[in-house]
Amino acid sequence: MQPFFRLSTERLDIYSDVVDMDGTVDEVATALDMLADNSVGTGEGTAETFSIAYIGETSAAIQKIIEGLIARTRWREKAYEIARATLLYGDEFRQVVWDRNNNIVRLMHMPAPSMNRIEDEYGLLQVKWAFEQVRPRTEQIIAQFYPWEMLHLRWNKSGASEYGRSLLYTARTSWRKLQAMEEALVINWITRAFARLLFKLDVTGKSPKEAKKAIHDFKRSLQTRRIAKDVEGAEQLAIVTDIFIGKSYQDIGGKAHEGLTDVDVLDTSSTGYMQLQPIEYYRSKILMSLRTPKAYLGLEKDINAKATLIQQDRRYARFLRRIQSVLSDGIAFTIDLQLAMLGIDPTTVPYVIAWPTPSWSDVVEASQALLNYAKADEILLDRNAIDQQYIGHKHLRLSQTEWDQMQKRIGARNDSA
Repeated sequence: MQPFFRLSTERLDIYSDVVDMDGTVDEVATALDMLADNSVGTGEGTAETFSIAYIGETSAAIQKIIEGLIARTRWREKAYEIARATLLYGDEFRQVVWDRNNNIVRLMHMPAPSMNRIEDEYGLLQVKWAFEQVRPRTEQIIAQFYPWEMLHLRWNKSGASEYGRSLLYTARTSWRKLQAMEEALVINWITRAFARLLFKLDVTGKSPKEAKKAIHDFKRSLQTRRIAKDVEGAEQLAIVTDIFIGKSYQDIGGKAHEGLTDVDVLDTSSTGYMQLQPIEYYRSKILMSLRTPKAYLGLEKDINAKATLIQQDRRYARFLRRIQSVLSDGIAFTIDLQLAMLGIDPTTVPYVIAWPTPSWSDVVEASQALLNYAKADEILLDRNAIDQQYIGHKHLRLSQTEWDQMQKRIGARNDSA
């Protein structure tokens, strides 16, 4: 059976679990939507997703090739769904589709459960048949692909695995427990949704045997009904059934006291909702794996300090930049592959993929820090403690190539003036 059935289905089981979580847990679906939207969306104050910034002198023809590629593959429109699927599965496969002119015209989605990645003993993709599409949970091959025919994005990949790891990987255990608790809560509410009648019968002066018989006769009289002559049947007592009870007075110590027979209503419909701490505990564990602040999901109960929320915002922004970095790798793979297929060396076309900032507060802080650096550098320049090249490398973070190009442009501008 080995040639036809896979021996290990752990990866497929994980895919199945996270899909169920996305479809059944509101917090999970909302957080994934929010992460994908905030990482590739419009950002704060801009309507653009990402842009290609060219470094140095790049010809208009090459820029046209790259922009045409982005438009044909609809990278900007598909960035949201690619980001969301990468976080959900940990793996996102896109088949590169070509036309007769060696132009990439489409990035076709390939279901993650049907794709296998094949590496050699050194962790490198095989030159031939680096990817294969199979029928899920079998080894029946549908199609095979060369390394350049498939874009494989991996989230949170570890060194020992060929595949990425879902953002919800660590939440699977908590999700199963939460699911069981919520189902038990619903069952408890349904079975206890209606009130119960509590009868209190006066058995004063009766022996235990007589008291038991009196209770039994009373119960039987309420739960039986006459169907025909000399025929009785069971009747289910409901809260809407009229109850008729006779009460008497007893002479105790020369004083009349009302009998103890009585009936009360027991409301048990909300007994299961009084202790929700376990459910909240496991929900918090699931939200922790999603890296999304609770305040963003409208769960502000646990937010007790403004400083805590600010720190969470900063961590959230850094997490969004990690998502953008993974997407940038996929965009760069597509661009470099397109240039290579047209006979252009990708290393000769330097460019940067720029995303909208996920947090303008970080930009404000960075600009304030740069202003402080500039004031200090002005004093140090006057005292000949540093030079302009030091400022460019240390504070502006320019590489030597960028510094040389900038000096060249400044020189040309001065000559023309």
